[in-house]
Amino acid sequence: MNIQIKTAFYWLLLGVCFLTHTLFHMYGLFYGADIRLPDATTGEVPIGVQAFNTVIFTVTFLMALLSIHLSGKGFRWFSLVWSTLFLLLNLFHWAATVFVEAFDLSQACLLSFVPVVNVLLTVTLWKSLKKKNAA
Repeated sequence: MNIQIKTAFYWLLLGVCFLTHTLFHMYGLFYGADIRLPDATTGEVPIGVQAFNTVIFTVTFLMALLSIHLSGKGFRWFSLVWSTLFLLLNLFHWAATVFVEAFDLSQACLLSFVPVVNVLLTVTLWKSLKKKNAA
């Protein structure tokens, strides 16, 4: 399979997983859970949370789109670094969810899948850089 298509697919799959993770958090609403954060009193989303969501969701989908259209070494290095940072974030979040928070089977399964996809993305990007450097 074409490296660009594979990379775009992995980025897209990560974005869908992030959205699914958020959706799973909201399932408690159907069972009467109060899902508000302890410091959420005004109903307004803090700017820091908005910025974080933009980076996590929008940039992930942007990376999928750009991966289809860009193949230069600079973009591949940027994508590799970004993927590695996401992998660290995803591993820490998985550990916090599985070992610290109240157990949720759906989240545990999803958040176990996310690092696998992230590793595949990172390895694919690394191999593409090594392959192009050898050529």
